[in-house]
Amino acid sequence: MSGGNESAGSASVAELLVDTDVFIDVLRGTRRLRIDGHGISYSVITRTELFAGRRSDEELIRRLLSPFRELVVDRAIGERAGRLRQSSKMETPDALIAATALEHGLELTTHNTRDFAGVPGLRLRDPTQRAE
Repeated sequence: MSGGNESAGSASVAELLVDTDVFIDVLRGTRRLRIDGHGISYSVITRTELFAGRRSDEELIRRLLSPFRELVVDRAIGERAGRLRQSSKMETPDALIAATALEHGLELTTHNTRDFAGVPGLRLRDPTQRAE
């Protein structure tokens, strides 16, 4: 597992992109984040969504995210997200997260697999399901 917020250029070590809903469950105490030997990344969009929460504890969010790699939105991700919105009508934050996973070759870990199911080439994992 990498430490800190590194640039997207070194993201090839990571294997999973964790969606906001998974981190929300951790913050609420309803589920634990099982790493199972995977490299973990998250999108800066996830940071935005967590900080926008009604009762967000900013220091707790920073501590939760600090061990994982934060991936920024660059031109390629922005353009791909725009194309995803055109073809699927998904919301902008979801399109940016999906595009981040696709651009970095990561599997997206989310409870909302239905929201992302129509994205061509996107590999999905429900964290409540055991990996094969």
